[in-house]
Amino acid sequence: MDYISTLALAAYDKACRWWSRQSERKQSIICAAVLLLLLAIAGKVEGTTPSGMYY
Repeated sequence: MDYISTLALAAYDKACRWWSRQSERKQSIICAAVLLLLLAIAGKVEGTTPSGMYY
C-alpha cells in the first residue's frame, strides 16, 4: 500500500508542476475542454445530449 501511495503522490506532484507551468489562458482552455468532455460523457450516460433540462 505504501508503494501505491508513493506513486500517487509522485504523479500528483508531477501534474501540479506541469499545471503551474501553463499560462493562465492555456489553463482556462484546458478547463473548458475538460468541462465539455465531461458534459458529453454525461450525455452519453444519460442517453440524451446535455440540454440543462432535468426531470
